Amino acid sequence: MANEKKKLEFAEGEKINLIDLTCRQVDSIYQHMLSKNKPELMWMFDIQKFQWEEVRDAHRNGKKLVAFGGPVPVELIRAFDCVPFFLDTISTRIASQEELCGRFIDETEKYAPASMCGIDKAQLGCILKGELGVQVDAFVHATVPCDSARIAYPIMERVFNCPCFTFDCPFRHDDKGYRYLAGQFDRFVAFMEELTGLKWDAERYEVFKGLMEESNRAYSALIKIAELRKKKPCPLPGRTLVLNELVACMSGTEACTMMLETQLSMGEMLADMGMSASKCPEERYRVCLMQNMLWSDTGILDWMEKTYGAVTVMDGYGYQDGILYEDLDNWENIKYIGAKKMLHTPMIHGATGPAEYWIRIIDKMYDDYDVNVSIFMGHVGCKHTWASGKIVTDMIQEKYGIPTLYVDVDAIDPRYKSTEELQAQIAEYMESVVGATKF
Repeated sequence: MANEKKKLEFAEGEKINLIDLTCRQVDSIYQHMLSKNKPELMWMFDIQKFQWEEVRDAHRNGKKLVAFGGPVPVELIRAFDCVPFFLDTISTRIASQEELCGRFIDETEKYAPASMCGIDKAQLGCILKGELGVQVDAFVHATVPCDSARIAYPIMERVFNCPCFTFDCPFRHDDKGYRYLAGQFDRFVAFMEELTGLKWDAERYEVFKGLMEESNRAYSALIKIAELRKKKPCPLPGRTLVLNELVACMSGTEACTMMLETQLSMGEMLADMGMSASKCPEERYRVCLMQNMLWSDTGILDWMEKTYGAVTVMDGYGYQDGILYEDLDNWENIKYIGAKKMLHTPMIHGATGPAEYWIRIIDKMYDDYDVNVSIFMGHVGCKHTWASGKIVTDMIQEKYGIPTLYVDVDAIDPRYKSTEELQAQIAEYMESVVGATKF
């Protein structure tokens, strides 16, 4: 994928269908890769094609479309023969398309503060303009991750004008918090019964068990991928961290499991050959990106690899605790594990409770992945992580002796800072502070 931010042009007053447009874009990339006759790379594109076409085709396949925001138990949604649609994927998908992303962000800013997070502004603007292109049958959301979402989600409820369900997530991620959230699962099941007309009986639970087993396979592969990225050199590029975020909405599907297991096999093969990440001539530095991934310009990861041999081995958004379903016939236990999984979903796990949670995650990452380049990719919409960022970076300096680069970015709106500005800021840090030289 090119490093340039993509540009589209729209005629004044032109209405678009975002889902159809996205499906066409994804299919175009898919067909292009097929023409290159590189089957070993198609796993990266198969999952994207499946993801967007599943949303587009939900109704024609006789399934209800359930939009969601924040962490929700997607396996339960699929158990009721519905398609879960993670609204954040709208924002992360269009983040590199300046005109399209700006179109929706500007629409939201007519009604909401500009300080709202770009993730919420992009998806909300699309809905406000009536350009989503699909009819949503229900909207499910949590009260996390942030104040911005807590403003945006109630607005979406009114605009969608459909049945809605809210998970009230606790501040602390401990036994009491897990039990509090698990206590809401039965109400959610009743909501899904009413929405679909299907009963939560033994037959339905067997479907759910199959989805949990599939989810466990996906997360098991993801855990092994995380272990693989600890190797020196890291055999997988930083870009795959972005792709792996799809597990939040695609777990329980064979497509997601296949993508992760294929990635694992590829990574193991490259590790056995002693090869470094695909864009990296030689691994010199191991980078941790704290805060959000830079969806508006993911080519920066490739640029760091090619220019300095600096591989992003892990990021604070994608780091997983690796929680699997256990004792699948025990519904009470499954509710508890489901609640725990929700509260340990990136970025919920580190950014929605006390600063100590984030410190724990970052500390473990730096230790496990032998990080020697620290970058705080500070998304302007994440006010809460900026507030605790100094606490975290002080810990990194004191314990690991690594000075952290602060980069203020809009992880969604590509108009905020150009590629050249980002490269200049990172280059100054790499060459002046880290002492790196270019290849």
